[in-house]
Amino acid sequence: MVEEVLIEIRKAEEKADAMLKAANAQGKQIVLQAEADAEKQKKLTVSGCKEDQRNAVQRAEKQAADKREAILKKGREDAERLVDDKHAEIEAQSDKIVEMLLEKYNA
Repeated sequence: MVEEVLIEIRKAEEKADAMLKAANAQGKQIVLQAEADAEKQKKLTVSGCKEDQRNAVQRAEKQAADKREAILKKGREDAERLVDDKHAEIEAQSDKIVEMLLEKYNA
Protein backbone atom coordinates (compact mmCIF):
# COMPACT_ATOMS: atom_id res chain seq x y z
CA MET A 1 0.00 0.00 0.00
CA VAL A 2 2.83 2.40 0.78
CA GLU A 3 4.29 1.52 -2.59
CA GLU A 4 1.02 2.38 -4.30
CA VAL A 5 0.91 5.73 -2.53
CA LEU A 6 4.50 6.43 -3.52
CA ILE A 7 3.72 5.46 -7.13
CA GLU A 8 0.68 7.76 -7.09
CA ILE A 9 2.76 10.59 -5.63
CA ARG A 10 5.44 10.04 -8.27
CA LYS A 11 2.79 10.03 -11.04
CA ALA A 12 1.26 13.21 -9.60
CA GLU A 13 4.69 14.86 -9.48
CA GLU A 14 5.42 13.82 -13.07
CA LYS A 15 2.01 15.10 -14.12
CA ALA A 16 2.65 18.38 -12.26
CA ASP A 17 6.08 18.69 -13.91
CA ALA A 18 4.55 18.07 -17.33
CA MET A 19 1.84 20.64 -16.63
CA LEU A 20 4.46 23.13 -15.45
CA LYS A 21 6.56 22.59 -18.59
CA ALA A 22 3.47 22.97 -20.78
CA ALA A 23 2.47 26.13 -18.91
CA ASN A 24 5.98 27.56 -19.29
CA ALA A 25 6.01 26.73 -22.99
CA GLN A 26 2.57 28.25 -23.43
CA GLY A 27 3.65 31.32 -21.45
CA LYS A 28 6.71 31.74 -23.66
CA GLN A 29 4.53 31.40 -26.74
CA ILE A 30 2.10 34.01 -25.39
CA VAL A 31 5.01 36.39 -24.66
CA LEU A 32 6.46 35.85 -28.14
CA GLN A 33 3.07 36.44 -29.75
CA ALA A 34 2.51 39.55 -27.62
CA GLU A 35 5.94 40.90 -28.62
CA ALA A 36 5.20 40.18 -32.28
CA ASP A 37 1.81 41.87 -31.99
CA ALA A 38 3.38 44.85 -30.22
CA GLU A 39 6.02 45.18 -32.95
CA LYS A 40 3.34 44.93 -35.63
CA GLN A 41 1.25 47.59 -33.88
CA LYS A 42 4.33 49.80 -33.52
CA LYS A 43 5.03 49.53 -37.25
CA LEU A 44 1.39 50.30 -38.06
CA THR A 45 1.47 53.31 -35.75
CA VAL A 46 4.72 54.61 -37.24
CA SER A 47 3.33 54.07 -40.73
CA GLY A 48 0.14 55.88 -39.79
CA CYS A 49 2.11 58.77 -38.31
CA LYS A 50 4.23 59.05 -41.45
CA GLU A 51 1.07 59.05 -43.58
CA ASP A 52 -0.46 61.74 -41.37
CA GLN A 53 2.75 63.75 -41.69
CA ARG A 54 2.72 63.41 -45.50
CA ASN A 55 -0.92 64.50 -45.58
CA ALA A 56 -0.20 67.48 -43.34
CA VAL A 57 2.72 68.53 -45.54
CA GLN A 58 0.57 68.19 -48.66
CA ARG A 59 -2.19 70.30 -47.08
CA ALA A 60 0.35 72.93 -46.01
CA GLU A 61 1.90 73.00 -49.48
CA LYS A 62 -1.53 73.40 -51.08
CA GLN A 63 -2.44 76.21 -48.68
CA ALA A 64 0.88 77.90 -49.40
CA ALA A 65 0.33 77.53 -53.15
CA ASP A 66 -3.19 78.96 -52.84
CA LYS A 67 -1.92 81.93 -50.80
CA ARG A 68 0.92 82.43 -53.27
CA GLU A 69 -1.53 82.51 -56.16
CA ALA A 70 -3.74 85.01 -54.34
CA ILE A 71 -0.74 87.24 -53.60
CA LEU A 72 0.51 87.02 -57.18
CA LYS A 73 -2.96 87.76 -58.55
CA LYS A 74 -3.27 90.85 -56.35
CA GLY A 75 0.25 91.91 -57.35
CA ARG A 76 -0.57 91.53 -61.06
CA GLU A 77 -3.80 93.50 -60.62
CA ASP A 78 -1.96 96.25 -58.72
CA ALA A 79 0.77 96.34 -61.37
CA GLU A 80 -1.78 96.55 -64.19
CA ARG A 81 -3.62 99.33 -62.36
CA LEU A 82 -0.34 101.21 -61.87
CA VAL A 83 0.57 100.80 -65.56
CA ASP A 84 -2.89 102.00 -66.58
CA ASP A 85 -2.59 105.00 -64.24
CA LYS A 86 0.84 105.88 -65.61
CA HIS A 87 -0.42 105.55 -69.18
CA ALA A 88 -3.26 107.90 -68.34
CA GLU A 89 -0.80 110.38 -66.79
CA ILE A 90 1.47 110.10 -69.85
CA GLU A 91 -1.50 110.68 -72.15
CA ALA A 92 -2.55 113.70 -70.12
CA GLN A 93 0.98 115.12 -70.14
CA SER A 94 1.30 114.41 -73.87
CA ASP A 95 -1.96 116.24 -74.51
CA LYS A 96 -0.69 119.23 -72.50
CA ILE A 97 2.57 119.27 -74.45
CA VAL A 98 0.69 119.08 -77.74
CA GLU A 99 -1.58 121.94 -76.63
CA MET A 100 1.43 124.01 -75.55
CA LEU A 101 3.16 123.40 -78.86
CA LEU A 102 0.01 124.21 -80.78
CA GLU A 103 -0.47 127.41 -78.83
CA LYS A 104 3.15 128.38 -79.28
CA TYR A 105 3.31 127.73 -83.02
CA ASN A 106 -0.25 128.71 -83.92
CA ALA A 107 0.05 132.05 -82.34
